[in-house]
Parts: sequence; structure tokens; C-alpha cells
Amino acid sequence: MKVDFNQIKTAISLPDFLLQLGWKFVSGSSNTCPKMSNGTHTIVIKRNAQNQYTYWDVHSDSIRGRSILDFMQEHLFETTGKRPSLREVGEILQKYINTNRIVTPEQSRYDVGNTSMNMNELQFYLNQLKPYSGNYLQKRGIKKESIESKVFQNTFFIREVRNKGSVYWNVCVKMYSEKGVEAISQRNETFKGIIGGKFDCLATSSHDKSRPIDILYVGESIIDCISHYQLKHENTPLNLVYVSTEGTLTEGQMRLLRIILDKNEVKAMRTIFDNDKQGYKYTLWMQRYFYGKDIDTENMSTTELAAEVAMLDSVELPEHKDWNDDLKIVYNITEESH
Repeated sequence: MKVDFNQIKTAISLPDFLLQLGWKFVSGSSNTCPKMSNGTHTIVIKRNAQNQYTYWDVHSDSIRGRSILDFMQEHLFETTGKRPSLREVGEILQKYINTNRIVTPEQSRYDVGNTSMNMNELQFYLNQLKPYSGNYLQKRGIKKESIESKVFQNTFFIREVRNKGSVYWNVCVKMYSEKGVEAISQRNETFKGIIGGKFDCLATSSHDKSRPIDILYVGESIIDCISHYQLKHENTPLNLVYVSTEGTLTEGQMRLLRIILDKNEVKAMRTIFDNDKQGYKYTLWMQRYFYGKDIDTENMSTTELAAEVAMLDSVELPEHKDWNDDLKIVYNITEESH
């Protein structure tokens, strides 16, 4: 049988394929960036520059940029105990295509976004950004003075989105690669997502470029970053930079951090990830990447991960799940009042 591997990777809607196998959408999923789980694995689906469906596992730093061929190979191994070759998997999936037993991207309701944008597409979205207004951040305990501080000035924007007669205002931050802005992270009360590809991009605060960076902070969310600033460094004379992964920490983002460290005089780098299992993993991934510490995070319990993190000096953890939770508790902001 002739197998067209590119057709397999592009013509089969991966979210619909997973739905047929019993996978479900989980919190944080969107039509353009589906997040799905089978109870054991949780993956995020995007399309690459060749328009192929790819996925990465949010709990494993080794599963990145894989295709439906890799997925099917693992699925068959887990269900049958036998690992087929990629050629055998390709023949199975090619039969699905030839006999119309698939949902194509055109038929799918999930408009999975591409992980990259051309300059015209990016400029279209950047032109829609307006200076931040509204009360989204303030409802999370973040003060106007923090938003307008020298550290976070010109960091937050809003973007109007019209959908089916409704108008939404998304709070946005730009995400930078080594080349410049290549993605936009956006959120509102019920939605979080990325326009473009975040694999090698970071959201970043402002700083004084004329002097050394005193501390480079690395967090999971720009909301947590500004919350940490307000709790720990309000009105500080220190030259601080906050960068955010806006979700899962990727190898590309760690490479970009390496470039930032190489090109700037940075006196100290600290992580401020969430106080949970995944936050501990991200912290230890950074230790492995930057300092060569051989830590097998995939086979450690939450307690073991927390113990490893507790021994590190370059780590600041929130008392609760994340830094915005800490900030809201200081200001007595509850979900009901929110």
C-alpha cells in the first residue's frame, strides 16, 4: 500500500481522532489550541509550519512536536502490548483516509491554530492591541500602580473580539522570540490561549536596558509575575525582569533564556513557578538544563519533587498554589467577590 505520511499528518483532524478513542477536553482547552486527556496523559495540540497536527505532553519534557503516527504507535502499544513500526501505523491510518473513516480539518469544528504566523498575520493581530483598560487585573488584586510601574509599563494590552453577536475583551501580552514578537498570549474570564507559537517565545516585562539586570524571574503566568512583583518588590530600585512561559515550560523557552543570559548582564535568575507538582517539575527542568543536575522528574512523587525543590536556593514558591492566589488572600479577594 502506498502511504502518504504528510497526508496522514495533515488530513486527519487529531482532536476528532482522539475523541473517537475516548479522550476528553480538559480545563484550558480551546478550539484553536485543544488540550485533551485520557486520564493518564494530557496533551496540547497545535499545527506546525508545514500545517501538520502535532502535540506535546504537558507532563513530560520528552514528548514534544509528535504527530498522529507517534500517537497511534503508542496507543497500539498500550492497548495490545506490541509496538508496531511507523510503517505499519502509516498503513493503518492510510486505510482510514482511503475509506473516509476520518474527520478532516475542513469538517472539524476545531480550528487548530498553526504554531507560527507570517508577518502579515502577526501584524494584523498586533494592530488590534490597545492600551490596557478595564478591571480584569484589578479584580485579581493587582493595583493600577503595579500595572503602570517601570517594571510592567507597556506590558498589558486589550483586544476586542466579536463572536456570534457577542463582544469580548481579551487581556493580552506580547511573547518574544530571539527575533522579536512572534506570539500573543490572551485571556478573559473564561478563556486562555495563544495566537501564534509559544514554543520558543516568552512574555516579558519592561526593564532599564542601560544597566545590569539584578534579578531575572521566570514564572508560569504573567499574572503571577506581576502579583509577585506587587507582593515582594513594589517600588524597588532593583532592575528586575519578569518572563513568563504562559503555560507549559518548553525546551525552546529554556534555549531562549540561555540566549537572554548570554546577551545581558544578569546578576541572578530565580524561578517563581506554581506550588504544585507541575511547578516543581518546571523548577527541576530548569536546574537540569542550566546547571546539569541529573534529576528524573518523571518517576518522582509530588512529595519527592517538593523535597528536591526545597533544597534549592534560586527558587521562590508561593504559600498557596500560585502568586496571584497569595495576592488575593492578602487583599481578601474571594471567588464570590471576584
